[in-house]
Amino acid sequence: MLLKTWIPAFLVLLLITIVSCKKKHNETQPDNNNQEEALAFELPEVQLQKYNIAQDSSFALKVNVTSKFPGKGVKVTLNVATETGLIPLVQDDIPNITANPFTINLKHLKPLKTYQITIGLASLDNSANVATPKVFFLTNKSDQ
Repeated sequence: MLLKTWIPAFLVLLLITIVSCKKKHNETQPDNNNQEEALAFELPEVQLQKYNIAQDSSFALKVNVTSKFPGKGVKVTLNVATETGLIPLVQDDIPNITANPFTINLKHLKPLKTYQITIGLASLDNSANVATPKVFFLTNKSDQ
């Protein structure tokens, strides 16, 4: 009779122990997305927050990712707008980038016009890993 009361109690304690051990094991597993290095980049041929010169209606913007490059690559966000009025200037879509360094071609720059360019990068491996956007100004000095 005593054995009948001890067996259910023992099984309940065993079940509680197994469940609590599984929870501890799951909590200690690292999250691979949080281990990615913070995304950083530089624009080696332009001065940030300053006025730069384009010699014609296009400009090759070189971008160098200075942090560890994400395995799947990066997504580029680009905004080109007139300095006064911030009227957008449509640019070609930029495909996801998988190589470092890379070049973005700015097109359709009007003569003697100044544009505010904002560029940002986001990791394709971890959507929370976004680089601080960089801003500079570009003036097309050609008169044609």
